Amino acid sequence: MVLRAVVLTAAVVVLAAIVYTLGPARIAALIGASGWTFAWMILLYGVHIAIRAVVLWRSLPSGTLSLRDVVRIRFAAEAVEMLTFTGPFLAEPAKGWMFVSRGISVADTAVVIAFEYLIYTLIAADIALASLGVLVHRNAFSPAVRGPILALMVCLALFTAGVLFAATTGIGLLEPSVRFARPLLGSRRTAIVAARVRAAETPLLALLHGRPWRVVEAMAAEFITHGLLVLEVWLLFRSLGLRAGPAVPWIVEGGVKFINAAFFFVPGQIGAAEGVNALIVRALGYAPAVGVALSLMRRARAAVVAVIGAIAAPAFKRPDSQLA
Repeated sequence: MVLRAVVLTAAVVVLAAIVYTLGPARIAALIGASGWTFAWMILLYGVHIAIRAVVLWRSLPSGTLSLRDVVRIRFAAEAVEMLTFTGPFLAEPAKGWMFVSRGISVADTAVVIAFEYLIYTLIAADIALASLGVLVHRNAFSPAVRGPILALMVCLALFTAGVLFAATTGIGLLEPSVRFARPLLGSRRTAIVAARVRAAETPLLALLHGRPWRVVEAMAAEFITHGLLVLEVWLLFRSLGLRAGPAVPWIVEGGVKFINAAFFFVPGQIGAAEGVNALIVRALGYAPAVGVALSLMRRARAAVVAVIGAIAAPAFKRPDSQLA
């Protein structure tokens, strides 16, 4: 808890330093000049969350929950993620708790949540990989971070290849990976861990490999969700009178997608998101303040959506009420 408070304090200091360096008045003027863009961002992000809820709902056993219930669960989980600054580390278990509290089995809940998050991350990884490739080609990163960025790109490519391999062959990757740790864990412990991993991985593989059209449907839906985030970037650029080709919003959005992974230890990626946004838009020939304004507006619209989710959350039943 103390360490988290220290990191959060440092992150806030970094954010303040970025805003001060680029000029608070200039950033505020950009946000003010965006006009109705903020309202559109709230709407687009709400639709983004709703579509992700549809993917969850479509992956559940037929007739178990209504779409309305799943949408409310997804918005409530968004509130947990935004208001606690914990990202998916608390939001995903909270989402699972809400599914179980509505009568979904733990096994089905785990598979559905893992499937949606995996497909969402797969599409995000591919967009980020393409964007980072363009940014590296344009020398957007200093030599000090170029190596880690290239390593991240390799990881994104391997992740994509691994998911596609599992989906097409039905062969899991986690269990074999555990078995490689036998020299460290010992034969007995490795066998126990591998058995547990296999039990968790098998149902997900059954969905990935056994229902290919559902996977294609989910990939298409998740691509749309990411496209809505790209549309946010385009709307802000347009509202500020900045000329940008169709590829620019995709590069900006793709470039910031690795923030959660690279700065997972920073609560809410405070400061890190603003710094990376500024770096990316500068590499594309725009004022760094535009990137900071975009990041701050996204934080604000996420907070509005989180409030909506928090209002929806109390309607859910507690798990013990299912036993009454």
